[in-house]
Amino acid sequence: MSSDDAYMSFLDKANADVSGSAPQQGAGTVKTETVHSSLSVPKPLQSVDAYYISDTDEPFEPVALKWDGAAKGAWPSADQLSSLISPDTDLSQSISILSPSSFDPKNQYSAALDAVRAAAVEKDSGADQSAVELKVYRVEQTSTKIEYWVLALHAPESRLVGLRAKAVES
Repeated sequence: MSSDDAYMSFLDKANADVSGSAPQQGAGTVKTETVHSSLSVPKPLQSVDAYYISDTDEPFEPVALKWDGAAKGAWPSADQLSSLISPDTDLSQSISILSPSSFDPKNQYSAALDAVRAAAVEKDSGADQSAVELKVYRVEQTSTKIEYWVLALHAPESRLVGLRAKAVES
């Protein structure tokens, strides 16, 4: 019995937090919001079965955010996107904007990009899906944890629709 107690004591010491503070899971990252509570996810985004390839292959997640500027054809700035996805933490300094071609130079995410275009014209039967403009917002959570937000304006409902992919880039 005493050897078991000694071994458990050894394990407890070996696994103790040496920093002296409470353990912080995911330290440095901010939880971002992908779907505002009053909005539904467009159908084309519900069935996307694609993964962003990085050190951790993560699935693309649907995005539906209320954005009044969409009705005017206005894209959110870094400050505005930060307030949409993280109301309590200012991420604006870590947000940059990419073109879809620089986000996907090998055309391996075409199904995901097409789903975002389809979501943008979902309730506009006369709209041309190929004419939908996409923007990719890169949100750097830490030096290795990145989020990519592939977005389109959905003017009829004043919202941003799209997909978010989490990546670990070392």
